[in-house]
Amino acid sequence: MNKLKTKIRNKGRQIKQLALGVAQGLYARAYVKAKGDSLNFDPVFYLNQYPDIKNSGTDPFSHYVFHGRKEGRVGHSPVLGQSGAEFAQLDPARETVIVVSHEASRTGAPILSLNLIMMLKRRYNVIAIVLGGGELTDEFKHSGTVFIDATGMRFNPDHARVLIDKICSQTQIKFAVVNSIESRVMLQGLSANFVPAISLLHEFSAYTRPKTAFLESMFWSTRTVFSSSVIHRSAIQDFPNLANFEADILPQGRCEVTFAKVDEHEVAREETRLRNIFSTLKKGNKRIVLGAGLVQLRKGVDLFIDCAARVLENGEMNDLHFVWVGKGYDPENDVQYSAYLFDQIRRAGLEDHVTFISETSAIQVVYDEASAVLITSRLDPLPNVAIDAISRGLPVLCFAETTGIVDFLDECGLREACVARYLNVSDMARKLTALMTDPASMSTIGETLKSASAHRFAMQTYIDGLESIAIEAIAQAAQEKLDFTTIEQAAVYRSDFIPRYHRTISDFDTLRMHGRSWANNIKERRLFPGFHPAIFAEQSSDYRAGQNPLACYLRAGKPDGPWIDEVLTPSSPVTADVQQGRVALHVHVFYADLFDEVLDCLSINKVRPDLFLSAPNDQVKAELETLKSRYTGNVVAIEVVPNRGRDIGPFLTSFNRRHLRDYDVIGHFHTKKSKDQSNPEVGSVWYDFLLENLLGRAHPMADVIISRLLSDQRVGMVFADDPHIVCWGKNRSYAEELQVRLGLSELPENIVFPVGSMFWARTESLRSLDALELSWDDYPAEPLPYDGSMLHALERLFPLIVQSNGYDIALTNVKSITR
Repeated sequence: MNKLKTKIRNKGRQIKQLALGVAQGLYARAYVKAKGDSLNFDPVFYLNQYPDIKNSGTDPFSHYVFHGRKEGRVGHSPVLGQSGAEFAQLDPARETVIVVSHEASRTGAPILSLNLIMMLKRRYNVIAIVLGGGELTDEFKHSGTVFIDATGMRFNPDHARVLIDKICSQTQIKFAVVNSIESRVMLQGLSANFVPAISLLHEFSAYTRPKTAFLESMFWSTRTVFSSSVIHRSAIQDFPNLANFEADILPQGRCEVTFAKVDEHEVAREETRLRNIFSTLKKGNKRIVLGAGLVQLRKGVDLFIDCAARVLENGEMNDLHFVWVGKGYDPENDVQYSAYLFDQIRRAGLEDHVTFISETSAIQVVYDEASAVLITSRLDPLPNVAIDAISRGLPVLCFAETTGIVDFLDECGLREACVARYLNVSDMARKLTALMTDPASMSTIGETLKSASAHRFAMQTYIDGLESIAIEAIAQAAQEKLDFTTIEQAAVYRSDFIPRYHRTISDFDTLRMHGRSWANNIKERRLFPGFHPAIFAEQSSDYRAGQNPLACYLRAGKPDGPWIDEVLTPSSPVTADVQQGRVALHVHVFYADLFDEVLDCLSINKVRPDLFLSAPNDQVKAELETLKSRYTGNVVAIEVVPNRGRDIGPFLTSFNRRHLRDYDVIGHFHTKKSKDQSNPEVGSVWYDFLLENLLGRAHPMADVIISRLLSDQRVGMVFADDPHIVCWGKNRSYAEELQVRLGLSELPENIVFPVGSMFWARTESLRSLDALELSWDDYPAEPLPYDGSMLHALERLFPLIVQSNGYDIALTNVKSITR
């Protein structure tokens, strides 16, 4: 009875909730309809913008009306129709540019964006796209530009692309300046429209999340501009493949921080207030040591206080007072940082020596009252406070490897006087004391900085530099568009050949990614088998620098050369009797369960190579002894081998080399599980790819390959055509050492090789490997790195050895099989 009551009660509750949901949905729709254009709610946009709502199955109307607006969620994409009048009023005699700001807060990047707008609008029509709100929103709106409020779009590149598509449909864009890594969402849309995009990167990769943000930004940008070399070095340290990426270093100009009319009486009151504070602090002829910025760990406020403590301990505080100006010091409520700063001051006995002043609209008074500035940031690209102080002739001290200001101090010959060792507070305290006790040096340093900064940090200098970069970006974007058209019209693209994770929603986007990858040397891609773009670019006289190598190859009429290799497919003829050839197959079996798959693949072929099996231990050998009964051919040997040389060691050193000397053709395989990959599925996909290409599951690829090797004496090696561009990596030095021993000619920069070290070869073509006389002790001990060893080098050298012996290589490709 109780169960029945509970069931009825639950059913009633469900009906009530359903009725309430329906009522809320009806009300929400009526509300949205009544509000009309003031809401302009788009349910499709809303669900695509917020996957959490879409995945929950919640009604978009109900969620937006009852919850979404309060949470700050955006209900529609930017509507250019609201700015239609501004677009109509664009000066037709002027070209149009875009400036993107990630938000409108009163912080460094948005302030720079506004300064860029003010300077660029002197020559261009400017479209300002702002991806978030802030105190400067009105300044952006009234900056004399076409203002587009793209709030809510910062994390949705699909909708950002729709916006760029709309803009480009209404007006031609000369170039776009995308300010800050946080504005990168607009880059893909700009690239899709072939708009030259210049990204301004001020952030350190160390504190930028996600970690892939830099790679994403630099991939889609036509040109990338770092504000200092230390930021560029940081990016390369985290992403070594960016070392070959062309980037510009251009320090930003000194920014104006006031954009609207100010209340002069209010400013005068603030100036008076500050001068009164400093008058009190400077009693007894004390001088002010200034720190400034948002009170947070990155700014190193604790290091600023620590420096004051070191000066006090050394008995040199009598004529100094340390002042930090900036927002955020709140020890009562900020228990994450401020409370600890307060305690640090108290325990160090600095209550009378360190003062905090909140942010101020009269910052010029602070500079007037200061004698020196400390930049104690742990990481701070090019802080405005440093530029402002330097421009006023104030000595500035900072830590090495933490800020772009170091570059400028170096150029001025002031590293010894003004740059302390990395986060070494004692060193900074010593340099500060030495400076403050030497008025002549202070004056000289101040004048040097002021004079040098007049041009270096002039905003016009910065704009001139950006426009010079823009000229190059415009030419590059035009070339990319031409190359894209050439490749598209040639219809050479094979979508099934593209790696799975490189495929996009459309052929257009895949081809655009291909163009970008070759333009910026990041994750270069191939579009079809048998042609290697990098080898063409390196070795063909038809290649023109700055062009996409595939497009250049097509325009040159597809010339023959080492960049083209024969491709064997399931439809290639089997002209030789593969059962009559002297064929062996070596398999190094790490995993017996995977060897079972090898046997399955061999069974669909006519060829029955003699098997030479190597195993890492007796257990695997015992499993192989059981499995060999499944094979209808001859299993010549099963040997346990030392744990040296991975799969290549057993191939070159085991079985008294009978498999390499007693046969015409030899295959080399191993049961592959890629433990080095963060995603275990990668190894599985790779292994399946190699089996399909070199043995075959649906098609007898081993028969095709063996037939080619037996019937054409020119072919020395056959392996799978990998869709990735893989080169020497960290293995060049190892390869050069082996090159000498093998008597090979100079190594090319770009190569094609059996990625995964699985192949079929004519044994005669590998005969020069005997010169290495490799024993087990010659192979590096485990564990081996993911990249960078003698074994990785050998894998890359196999085709060059074959070609040095006068043979060709051929590749395989099975349609719709890729990795």
